[in-house]
Amino acid sequence: MKLTSYPARPLINRLPVELLQQIFLLMVDDVPDYPSIFSFGDTTISANVASPPLLLSRVCCLWRDIAHSTTEFWSRIQVALPGRAIPLKPFLPSLLEVWLARSGSRPLSLSFVSEQLYYPPQPDARCRPSLSTYPSEADSQLLEILLSERRRWETVVVVSPDIYDWSDIVDTPQLRTLECFWREFRRFDAPNLRRLRIFDRCDFSARITPACNKLRHLHLQHTSVNAIRFTSVIFPHLETLAVDDLSVGSGDRIDSVTQSCLESMTFPLTSDPYYRQGFINMFDGFHLPMLQKLTVVVGELKKPEVDCIMAGLSVASCHGPAVDFQMATPPSQVDMDIVEPLLSVVKEVTVCGEVLPLETLPDLEPRPTVSEPPTV
Repeated sequence: MKLTSYPARPLINRLPVELLQQIFLLMVDDVPDYPSIFSFGDTTISANVASPPLLLSRVCCLWRDIAHSTTEFWSRIQVALPGRAIPLKPFLPSLLEVWLARSGSRPLSLSFVSEQLYYPPQPDARCRPSLSTYPSEADSQLLEILLSERRRWETVVVVSPDIYDWSDIVDTPQLRTLECFWREFRRFDAPNLRRLRIFDRCDFSARITPACNKLRHLHLQHTSVNAIRFTSVIFPHLETLAVDDLSVGSGDRIDSVTQSCLESMTFPLTSDPYYRQGFINMFDGFHLPMLQKLTVVVGELKKPEVDCIMAGLSVASCHGPAVDFQMATPPSQVDMDIVEPLLSVVKEVTVCGEVLPLETLPDLEPRPTVSEPPTV
């Protein structure tokens, strides 16, 4: 009697299901951006079967069962909005609904991008990307599905400005991290927001009162020195503040401000004397009792930049933070004689995180403590 031989199961399929799940999760998390559900051609839109969750479910029955039953695979997603006037065919909205359903009740991490983004040719242009000004039936279909799950949103990145099909107010009670444009930020009701990044210019003022006073980390693409001072009123519990581009002399100003929780600040510093004076004015009357680190982005580290930082910290109320310079010059080429005076107002100086071998100025005396008043 002749026995029929069957091919052996692949070795990887002999692993326990729990171990296969962990391997697959590593594959999904290894995607540099969020797994994308759609793929775009010049005139077409289709399912992105190369995206890890969909790809895993197409290998074999076992892998498909594992993928469909593992909610972690489906809790991160990038949705590209086509921006087209005509509605999508039923398959694509249904695919989005199935993807979200497979995530179960897990918190969602979403990325919104646009297939019709246009960026100005000038790399330093401050104007926002422009989109078509008409509502999109296709976008409305997708956003309606996503908004139905908005109470599960935990992390949201909106790379598409001026989405015309948002709700007036987006209620997101679980939202912890948000990256978006200023106009979109003002649509969110996110009382538990902890981390915020704004991609374009924003100018805070006393009239702006977002419902996210638990914010801890703020990163701004562009704002003014006066708007920085208003963050103490709007976001009183900030722990870190970073600004990529700073302008001076615009917006309302408040004279005396306190950021009682702020531990880290990051600002650019240019060689323009007018800008440097604005930098100093930003710190004037700023009470920063918890400030531990000031990061300054500079092109070249020269005496005017050092003098500017010393002047700024001398008019602020803080306890000698460390200063870290972010620049292209390696630490070995920094002129120590220029930097050393900083030790009169700071406790440490670093370049790109590397501590400079500076000596404490000999004429400095330790500040007296409250329990040991200075002798007369």
